[in-house]
Amino acid sequence: MSTWVAIAFGALDLRGSEYEAEGFEIVAVPAIPGPPAFLFGEGAAVWRTLLTGPVDDRTLTERDREIVHDLAGMGLASKRTEDPARMRSIAEPWLISVFHELVYALVARVAAAHGIDILFIKGPTLHAQGLRDREHSGDVDCWVRSGDDRRLAKAMEPWGWTPLILPFTGTTITHSLTLVVGEWGCAVDVHSSYPGIGVAPAEAFKVLLADSEDRVFAGVTVRTPRDPAHAVIAALHDMRPFEGAMPAAGLVRNAESMLRHGGERVLSVVDRLDAGYVLRVPLERAFGGDASRFAAAQPPRDWEMRLETSTSRRHFRALRLVPVLHRPRTLYRLIWPRLATMRISMGDPSASTSTVLRARMRRIGVSIRKLIARR
Repeated sequence: MSTWVAIAFGALDLRGSEYEAEGFEIVAVPAIPGPPAFLFGEGAAVWRTLLTGPVDDRTLTERDREIVHDLAGMGLASKRTEDPARMRSIAEPWLISVFHELVYALVARVAAAHGIDILFIKGPTLHAQGLRDREHSGDVDCWVRSGDDRRLAKAMEPWGWTPLILPFTGTTITHSLTLVVGEWGCAVDVHSSYPGIGVAPAEAFKVLLADSEDRVFAGVTVRTPRDPAHAVIAALHDMRPFEGAMPAAGLVRNAESMLRHGGERVLSVVDRLDAGYVLRVPLERAFGGDASRFAAAQPPRDWEMRLETSTSRRHFRALRLVPVLHRPRTLYRLIWPRLATMRISMGDPSASTSTVLRARMRRIGVSIRKLIARR
């Protein structure tokens, strides 16, 4: 006897949304690499039936059986009752962007399929927790253990994302690996560390994962930081230097507001992450004397490098923080970036090797001139 169930790597009910006017009822991410599938009419009706399954194949009409087989070919139906991608219900979207919500679900499913623990940070969850007013983010941010960023990047390639491998990728200098947006319209930033945190990346991930909670995106349950831990992450984001410049007064006020909203538990999170040096000013404004213990906090080992305003000098300062065995490779990639990286930075994925060569030479020339000018 064959039975069928609905599967997907995320799905949303579009009834009542702008997409319903276009005739679509459901959008689902197939459990095989491919773009989101929009369902309507008979297809949507049959898939909804499978949500309540298992459905005995013998109870289906000939037409419905054809549709089920089509759905199976699309990666939306399975004969495996305990399929890891099985869906039992479908919810309305809660993010402004339907596609962004599907990306959260997809990344979570892909990570689970490869045994990667993952935590989703920042973005619309901050708004849901009352930590910021802005509802939408331009990309999806997640955090994994060091080394799992490359594994996740490779697993996401069949789905259309390309990793932007930079010279310092794989070190704490580059704290995230960007998966460049494809047809989905949403980039993914895979963090494995975070500027301003003093403890080792593995310990930081352990602390944050232990202080997390469930949140559902497109029918898929993921983990996001609870309010106090998330307030610390968001405040660190606002307090980090940008091209060597310290944050403007407005960003410091934002950090203060988020830390205050996170409550007094923020202080213990800061302690466990050793983030007191970077957050000292907004912590003192938010908690007064209770934050006095951070007055003697020491800067993270890479903080001086992050305050360097010259990109070239910042790179060479960063080199000193890279393990000796990895320095030659990192230096080579600083001077001669990978072909794929150059094409991404040029905004031309089909650029010829000769065009890329000329761009590399121009890049070297600019760097040399800047170094000479600063002497």
